[in-house]
Amino acid sequence: MQLIKAISLFATLPYVLADWQYLSRPDLSPPRLNITVPAKSTTEDGYIFITAYPGFDPDSVGPLQPGAYIFRDDGDLVWSGISYLAGYIANFGPTVINGKPVLKAAQGLLSGSHGRMYGNQAVLDESYETVKVLRAAGHRLVSVHEFEVVDGGRSVLIETPVPVPFDLGEFGGEEGQEWILSSGFQEIDIETGELLFEWFSLDHISPKYSALPLEPTGPFNSFNSEDAWDYFHLNSAAKDRDGNYLISARNYAAIFKINGTSGEVIWQLGGSHGSDFEVPSNVEFAFQHDARIRYTSENGEIERISFFDNADHSQLEPGHGIGGFSRARYVELNHTAGTVSEIQTFWPPDPLVANSQGNAQFLPGGNVFVNWGQAGAVTEFSQGGEVLFHAYLDSYPNNRVQSYRGFRSAWTGYSGEGVAVLALGDSSGEVAVYVSWNGDTETDVWRFYLVHGETGAERKYLGEKKRTSFETEFHTSLDLSSEAGRVFVVAEALDREGSILGRSRITGLSDRNPYISHLRGESWATEDLLEQGRPEL
Repeated sequence: MQLIKAISLFATLPYVLADWQYLSRPDLSPPRLNITVPAKSTTEDGYIFITAYPGFDPDSVGPLQPGAYIFRDDGDLVWSGISYLAGYIANFGPTVINGKPVLKAAQGLLSGSHGRMYGNQAVLDESYETVKVLRAAGHRLVSVHEFEVVDGGRSVLIETPVPVPFDLGEFGGEEGQEWILSSGFQEIDIETGELLFEWFSLDHISPKYSALPLEPTGPFNSFNSEDAWDYFHLNSAAKDRDGNYLISARNYAAIFKINGTSGEVIWQLGGSHGSDFEVPSNVEFAFQHDARIRYTSENGEIERISFFDNADHSQLEPGHGIGGFSRARYVELNHTAGTVSEIQTFWPPDPLVANSQGNAQFLPGGNVFVNWGQAGAVTEFSQGGEVLFHAYLDSYPNNRVQSYRGFRSAWTGYSGEGVAVLALGDSSGEVAVYVSWNGDTETDVWRFYLVHGETGAERKYLGEKKRTSFETEFHTSLDLSSEAGRVFVVAEALDREGSILGRSRITGLSDRNPYISHLRGESWATEDLLEQGRPEL
């Protein structure tokens, strides 16, 4: 009984022990969401998808395991992708490709000071296995800013920045400053990799009116290709019904519509020069992300778009802020009148400034899910701007955890991993079983059996428990003195119809707990953990 009491006590330990959240999966250390506005009844269905990482502050704490995660509204873990994707992860969430529900994720290396992430785009199936890796046509560099599936899941938009030698004298460049970054994107066929369209900023838009000054020092000093002047910084691309493209240029502080045939600029919104719309003070924006098309009238006169307005400069330079706090925007463009007007602005429930990153997702039921980028939080709003849910991405006091984008979506996952079980028992006959199945969304009930011998030929029903969280804890009492020979435990996962989805390996009862040993400073050898595992039934 003392063992069971000790286990209950551990649930009250502080977050400093976040590296041992699950007894059945001590290898997993996901962020702990700090939910300040619990989900209301009008919050839309679906899981939360984020890619937590520590950001750029050297004093930041957490997450212990950066990577892709799926959470429920109560902060409970659904899936940790720590062993599935490599490096910096972004744009993680569900989509449909060729009629099949899949997960998309960009993975690669992060150069935080440059705001660039080089890598590739991965497609994962419903069991979280990578089924396709997408790369740019022509072996272009791929930055993971964008991974937008278009044309009914047949093609994808990806960002392709290219550093090029360039005479920067007319823009104030000194001797030796001769590199500029030409932001670009490609549309490629997902199945074949064929290049369908390619565009580069330097072919169409002058660096003259960039909102990012050319400086002789810093990460964009232009003295080499890695430090090329990032005058444009494309960070999103979307495709409209006519085959044209909407792009966001952070370092131009402007949004552009691009002709899908010629690549010429159709219109520009914002920026210090060249806007085709008069921007009133209540619609001013700066260093924005995630521009998306929401509506186009039949004759094309009216367009409605959304975007995440960072309202500040990514380099934290004084005097560059607009409006005090970051926000998500929904605006209407009138092409006849040349005006832009506010439909709705979604303000953060706390004073958040996302100096970089961020997105605004319009949900099927009308709510809006906002990820606050570098500010490290997510919020769900009603159409009218009411806060329905708000959470920070970790619970450390000095939390700096952030996510480039975040999403809410329905998802059905079938774990390709084995069911994880830890079974504890002592001489009093008290037994505690801990079971989890990383990524599985379909288990409704866990059923437990006592098994004699390592072959599992005989088994005795112990009971069952409704699954309500990532790890399920089951307690029972046994007269172990009446059980001949060594006994083992097995757990079965049942869906809502009572069908068996999977079962654990045969697991021996142990009177040792790796978590207790960890707290006491005792050793817990690898063979002790391996002793828990037995071949599947």
